[in-house]
Amino acid sequence: MQARFNFLSVFLATHFLSATAGAQTGSMSKPFDPVVTPHAPKAPEKDELQVQQEKAVGPQSASAAPPSNGGTWPWKSDTMTGDVFGVRTALQDAGLTVQGTATLDFVNVLDGAPVNGFTMLSLIDINLTVDAEKLLGLRGATFFADFQTANQTRSPAELIPDYWGFDVINSYSSFTELAQYWYQQQIIGDRLQFKFGKIDSNVDFAVPCTGLNFVNSAAYYPSTMVQDMPTYPRQAGGFEILAKPFENFEARFGFFDGTSNYANPTTGQIGSNTGTNGLSTFLWENPGSYFLIAEAGPNWKIDDHSGKFRAGWFEQTGNAYTSGVNGSGVRTGAVGAYAYANQHLFDPDGDGKNLGLEVFGQFSWSDPTRNPSQWGMMLGSQWQGVIESRPNDTLGFLWAYTQFSSNETLSTSPGSSEAILEGFYNVQITPWFSFQPDIQYISQPSSVEASNIPGAWLLTVRLSFVF
Repeated sequence: MQARFNFLSVFLATHFLSATAGAQTGSMSKPFDPVVTPHAPKAPEKDELQVQQEKAVGPQSASAAPPSNGGTWPWKSDTMTGDVFGVRTALQDAGLTVQGTATLDFVNVLDGAPVNGFTMLSLIDINLTVDAEKLLGLRGATFFADFQTANQTRSPAELIPDYWGFDVINSYSSFTELAQYWYQQQIIGDRLQFKFGKIDSNVDFAVPCTGLNFVNSAAYYPSTMVQDMPTYPRQAGGFEILAKPFENFEARFGFFDGTSNYANPTTGQIGSNTGTNGLSTFLWENPGSYFLIAEAGPNWKIDDHSGKFRAGWFEQTGNAYTSGVNGSGVRTGAVGAYAYANQHLFDPDGDGKNLGLEVFGQFSWSDPTRNPSQWGMMLGSQWQGVIESRPNDTLGFLWAYTQFSSNETLSTSPGSSEAILEGFYNVQITPWFSFQPDIQYISQPSSVEASNIPGAWLLTVRLSFVF
């Protein structure tokens, strides 16, 4: 047991060491989520939405956690701390599921960036899922609370001032906060559900796959939503309507506080951070800035291999902050459309235990007079079990591209573009610990010297823990 807590103590010490050395910045983006733990052997049957939400989008965007299934520590246990004195099992039996994840990224810019150098980023996420039906007798109700603390030794933007965000756990400053707290209620079983509270919108919208290991933000959300989407580290108050009007077809609508990107057209003063303020600027202090999003599409199976397609729309209402060649200013909120799809191709072990090979892609467009990103696209794949003797390891590749608006008031790279290549190999050492080398290439030619990235190479080593 002592060894388990030694592991945890070393990570926590590293995390808070980065806080004391940390530099602060501010801008757009998000981080990743940890290793997805397997379902409990006798867990009750769940609807498709619950199953999807129990898979982390990335380390940054947590959702309802699956019950731990125990196992012998360290090689079979799905958490670092195991089931000490049976406490975890007792809590789960009562309807309380606690999960913690920790992500540590060591980033070294090798060549081609404005500054070649090193930074370390860390994110600790501890969340509680309450099955209110089991605990309180509230049929179809779920409560969720998510605590996050993030640090970095140096601002990633000092090294590579890219647009999309080369590390999804970039917090743009050190913070400790209650990142999410929401209530979800089934109204007509799994056919119609409602969620209200402080929410990470990227859990339910615009994400092509769950359980992703990619470091670059391009894997998680479209380029046209980089500045506006309420997601890590700027989760926001709001509500969602989650519907399944037909079998194998889903539709969703979200209405969120958009204050984080608001700008006063008279004074130029920017809005407050929704990640810090929670529900206050959504319910009674909002300056007229909201983020609306909706998507719908089918799910299918081809020879037992699942796939899906979604098409969606988004809009940031009111006035928004912008920065371009001509300096900072105020613009009308962005509006646009997007679509994404994924398809599972095959399972090497044939029993569904491992992910196997899946491919996914996303495309988005936005009005170039209201958004610095005019359009963008992403294609990727990940393959778990590519090496027969390492069935839990995952290999992934990604390509992404965004075209910037030619409007000089909106972009520091007007008429130019950003291109991204990424590859990783995730070594799953135990169910609760993985080691992942990741290589990226980023190109963003810019007329502004401080934003020019002719072609940068960076290496990231990511350590991920579930505790």
